[in-house]
Amino acid sequence: TIKGRPAHAGLAPEQGISAIQVAADAIMQMKLLRIDEETTANIGIVQGGNATNIVMPEIRIVAEARSLNDSKLEAQVEHMISTFETVAAKHGAEVEIESTRAYNAFVLDDNHPHIVAAKASFEAIGASPYTKGTGGGSDANNFNAKGLTTINVSTGMAKVHTTEEFIAIDDMVKVTEFVKHYLTH
Repeated sequence: TIKGRPAHAGLAPEQGISAIQVAADAIMQMKLLRIDEETTANIGIVQGGNATNIVMPEIRIVAEARSLNDSKLEAQVEHMISTFETVAAKHGAEVEIESTRAYNAFVLDDNHPHIVAAKASFEAIGASPYTKGTGGGSDANNFNAKGLTTINVSTGMAKVHTTEEFIAIDDMVKVTEFVKHYLTH
């Protein structure tokens, strides 16, 4: 949350500190979206203001960073926090930051028995399996963190998290065949 100072936007805007301008300045200085092959960062929610005639005194921003590499994740989070803090101070605003970790990344060796078994089931139904790290988060992250080895299996989703998200019927059939084979062999 960035806290500026309210003022009448028409009579004395210079007496205010616009929280949205502070946020915009900070966001423009941040490395966001695709940082590298393992790391991403995003501003996902921005909420603030309640009248057009008031210099926006407060804005709430919810952001995230993800990485398959823990040190890169820590560096990105620190970059985002320090940018908000530095820019807020420059404008005379205050910033309150709460940083939490939703889940940890996990990596399984291609020779892990679960991976080998999954690949064998895909091959048995005529598919060409491969492993790939992703920036997604799922229950598998939490299960692996608690010692229950879990893999994610692609369902063939495309244009994920857009209004055009879809799964081809052929992919749905194939993943169903995979699940049946995996559970029965």
